[in-house]
Amino acid sequence: MDAHISTLATIPKFWLGDETVFDSAQLINSRPIVVFDSGVGGLTVARQLEKLLPNANILYVVDNDWFPYGNKLGSAVAQRVEQLLDELCTQLRPSAIVVACNTASIAIIENGLDQFRYNCFFVTPPIDEALEISENKNIVLLATPSTIESRHIIQKITKAKMHAKIWPIATQALVTLSETKLAGENPSFANFAELIDHHLTKEQRLSVDTVILGCTHFPHLIDDLRKIFPTAENWIDPANKLASQVASLTKKKAASINPPFKITTFTSKHELTKYQKAFSNNGFSISPNH
Repeated sequence: MDAHISTLATIPKFWLGDETVFDSAQLINSRPIVVFDSGVGGLTVARQLEKLLPNANILYVVDNDWFPYGNKLGSAVAQRVEQLLDELCTQLRPSAIVVACNTASIAIIENGLDQFRYNCFFVTPPIDEALEISENKNIVLLATPSTIESRHIIQKITKAKMHAKIWPIATQALVTLSETKLAGENPSFANFAELIDHHLTKEQRLSVDTVILGCTHFPHLIDDLRKIFPTAENWIDPANKLASQVASLTKKKAASINPPFKITTFTSKHELTKYQKAFSNNGFSISPNH
């Protein structure tokens, strides 16, 4: 049993980047869009939201206490996310909640939780889109182990293989590499390249024209991934489509009379300095007043 499951019985506490307790009272009536992830991956979604909704308030919630989700049981992740969102919604009135994590989104879908209780949006690997775009039908799906092993994705892959060659590759390493890169360090991709060699021959790798980025962390690494898949012309990132869906349904709710804010809150004080650097580089502050 996952050791973290025992913490589900407790009321979660949210922290700001300066290690002070998050005070939701200062966000009353701000109707923020909540972007939720276990780490920095959801920044890809937040950037698209900011482009489409420049006047929207954004509260990015990082469940760093449970990072990473990709190697945990889907049922535990679903229960964890539901609890955190329940607690957030007792403190705030979000205009929308974006679960900007493929692993968490699929866990919620598969475990039958009430995804319509709030105005929630989910991200899942866009396999159908890849099938439409790919010309030679040689496709790689990069995702976390939990996503690759989910019933939802297994069914999608099985159906897709009737029309294309699709290679699902489970990698938790890319999540860590993404977090490391956004923290300002220079990660090595040697081990990941070796993993690819275990899955694909050189001929197969060089035949790939489409790569599905099945985790919101992965678009941060496109420049590095291009070196491994140099023939890939299509990099399928669901962030833009997801942001468009949110924007079309929340434009009025998300509007802000005052200058909009972008702030981050965390479920643990662990390594907040590292996280805060990544978020401050993307325009996030500690509080609406900073």
